[in-house]
Amino acid sequence: MRDKLTLPVIFIVIILCFVFVLGYFMSSSKGFVTIMKPKIKRKEHLEQSTWLKNTQDLSFTHENVPLPFANKSWRILWYNCPSYLVSAVKSFEQAKCKNVLSKCILSTNIKQLDVSDIVIFTHAYLPRSPPKKLESQIWCFNTMENKAFTHHPSDDWKDKFEWIMSYRRDADIVRPYGKIIRRKQKIYKNYTTVIEHKSKFSVWMSSHCPVPSRCKAYIEELQKYIEVDTFGTCGKKLCGTRTPLITDCLKNFSIEYKFYFSFENNICRDYTTEKLFNLYTHDLNIIPVVNGPREAAEYLPKETFLSAMNFSSPKDLAETLKTIGSNESLYLEYLKKKDDYFALDQTTMFRDAMCDTCKMMEQLNGRKPHTKANFFDTYFKNDC
Repeated sequence: MRDKLTLPVIFIVIILCFVFVLGYFMSSSKGFVTIMKPKIKRKEHLEQSTWLKNTQDLSFTHENVPLPFANKSWRILWYNCPSYLVSAVKSFEQAKCKNVLSKCILSTNIKQLDVSDIVIFTHAYLPRSPPKKLESQIWCFNTMENKAFTHHPSDDWKDKFEWIMSYRRDADIVRPYGKIIRRKQKIYKNYTTVIEHKSKFSVWMSSHCPVPSRCKAYIEELQKYIEVDTFGTCGKKLCGTRTPLITDCLKNFSIEYKFYFSFENNICRDYTTEKLFNLYTHDLNIIPVVNGPREAAEYLPKETFLSAMNFSSPKDLAETLKTIGSNESLYLEYLKKKDDYFALDQTTMFRDAMCDTCKMMEQLNGRKPHTKANFFDTYFKNDC
């Protein structure tokens, strides 16, 4: 009787144990899935949310550029590239671009027109009529001249450009002739020796005459009150050939003279050329005098230059120059202040402009900017 009862009990116990063990493992397995799945879902949700946010936000920074655009290669074609820019295009070093996540490839080969994302046309090298434009392309009008010297394109071009590259600060891509920044470390000079070598007062050099700004007439009026030596086509003396680069003439001027007239041919918005920036780029010991533009004080450091626009007449300017030039300590104040700054050169400005072009392509996030209707007349309105 006991044996008959024992077998069913043992059988029941075995079944209960089996059910208990099976339930335990099923519960553990279920618990593992429950723990892991939320992590996966949260990650997927985060990625999707970030993507949606970035595609909707038109002002996102480079740090959160969507990966499809951050990793893209942009092809930038300089169509009919000016000879003076070919070397800059070929030597472009994207590695020096800051916060550019995508890859930018520059070319001057017009056969690559159909595979280019951005096409840059320089005003003086425009074809008579536009080549075929792909709907996805962005075309950029490039000029480093003011309105008076920029070639006016034909009507066939008036609605072809989305961007403008120019020295002006309101351009889509800003490419000035230079940029003045404060030095991180002071430089030290023997200013006594510097001032001892300055045996002459002021100098002006120009190869364009006459010009809209009437530089020559202003200089001739100044010569009634102060010594101004004139060089170049518009002057009485010759010194080398015309070039935008630093010359031995300019270096010698900075040793012998106290003031250099960096007069522009046109007084136009933001139009300041290498005539001034070379004095800062190459650390020349001479004080520049500019004839404009009026907003120059917004991007040139105060007390490192003088502007004729701040004086009612050439005579008033001459009197101030005499006061500064005849007072050694006052003159050196200007010179030392100027030495606190230096200017980036045009090669660096070109590189920065190309870096900015790459950044702008990233920021577009796949969108196409609008073309500029009648862009030339609109952009250059009230320029000079």
